[in-house]
Amino acid sequence: MKSFGIAVTIILALTLQVASQEKVGENKVKIGILQLENTGADTDVAKDASLKLRGIINDIGFYDSYNQDQIEDALALVNQTLPMHCRDPRCVLDIGKSIGMNRMIFGSIDIDDKRVGIKLTLIDITLRQTIGSVNILGDPGVEPVEILKVAVAKLHGNQAGDTLHLTKYFGPKIDNKKQFFLSSAGFVGLGLLWGIINYAVESDANKLSAVYHDDDLSGIPSSADQIPIFARPAALANAYTAASDDAYGGLYNPAGIAWVSGPDAAIAYQYRFGLNLFAASFVNKATREIGFGHTFLLCTDPDNIFQEIYFVSSFAYKFHQLLPFLRPISAGVNFKVASNRVKGTGDGAVSGSSFGVGLDLGLIIELSDHIRYGVTFRDVPVVNRWKNVSTGNNYFEANAATLHMGGSFRVGYSTFLIADGQIPFTDDQPWKMAGGIEQELFKVVFLRVGMQKEIETPTITPWKVTGGLGLKIHKIDFDASYEYNTMRMFDVVNVSFKYRF
Repeated sequence: MKSFGIAVTIILALTLQVASQEKVGENKVKIGILQLENTGADTDVAKDASLKLRGIINDIGFYDSYNQDQIEDALALVNQTLPMHCRDPRCVLDIGKSIGMNRMIFGSIDIDDKRVGIKLTLIDITLRQTIGSVNILGDPGVEPVEILKVAVAKLHGNQAGDTLHLTKYFGPKIDNKKQFFLSSAGFVGLGLLWGIINYAVESDANKLSAVYHDDDLSGIPSSADQIPIFARPAALANAYTAASDDAYGGLYNPAGIAWVSGPDAAIAYQYRFGLNLFAASFVNKATREIGFGHTFLLCTDPDNIFQEIYFVSSFAYKFHQLLPFLRPISAGVNFKVASNRVKGTGDGAVSGSSFGVGLDLGLIIELSDHIRYGVTFRDVPVVNRWKNVSTGNNYFEANAATLHMGGSFRVGYSTFLIADGQIPFTDDQPWKMAGGIEQELFKVVFLRVGMQKEIETPTITPWKVTGGLGLKIHKIDFDASYEYNTMRMFDVVNVSFKYRF
């Protein structure tokens, strides 16, 4: 009888243990592990690192892990496939949600000069937010598995691996310096050649006489490069100083070019106040730290009485860690070549042309993963040499310089807020305050709205209300904007296309 009691006790204990283990397994956090992308490493190295990453995650003890093959099998059960390049947090989030994961982890491995760089991002599917990201670069001789252990530990709030010889990893090296130098020299050279020819060639004009007085110039900017030409910034009420990290941003803040992820090209058309505006731009990274871009802008009227052309070449440098406690900061400059032509058609109308060069200066500071601050000094200065063909008088004239400051805040993965202000340089310049919001729907549609108003003015000024729509189809973005002025004068329509290479 005693032996029977002992046997029953052992059976009950084993049953409870098995039940407890099953319960623990059920309570484990389900995590999907995408295979690490390889940049400077070959595919076998990336596969091996992904395998070791799964082992490290399993060793934590509270995860039930799934590798990429299992993720693809689970997606097949719900009639979905894994996109070829799914490394955007929003894409990874959708994948994890589709197959019932609690968390997802993804990243990349890079080997350069015998140093291993690891980048990992951990996402909480339930909360729809990034738990953390780590970027680590090991010294020569440090094995990938050791760096992976430290990266996973850091993602979970453990700094125990800091005794290794590690530094912050800023991404794979990029070498497009040849493209940068050749394109910049060619684009600026073309602008200078066009400007000189435009200035030198005289058109037929009425010969007039005039008396000139050296009056103070107005501080109100009137040049075409101050117009919100691309549709996305225009829909956000021209508030783009703290963004400018794509092909739309060259005319807003040159510092944003350092934040582009890769080559972008864009074209735009706008009808404004009887004028036709055309723009084309291209941006890319020259190195990991350097971004560059070129923007062409044409403003003309249907009768070709007036023509204004800008060739703008942009350069920006990102300081990943200027000081140990600082986040990335970028500084940029636009070199502008401007040319104008006026063709008088009446008896008292003058004809002439101009040629000028100048600069924009910009700065962008990352304050957190979701917040950026930007500042731009536009036309500081742009000085034009004017030639009045009708009177024979030549003179220098500077464009009105302006100062812009702004901030941006990204809420989650689908909402983007941005604000902008113009601070007066001169007594006759107004204060301008603007802001916009962009909401992403279904990862394809973007709805935008913005408002702008001049403040601190002696008279009541109208509100400018803007709105727009964006469509993202594979690598192509289509954007349109509409500008409504409460004075009901000349509503403005703007369309843009952008291609991500």
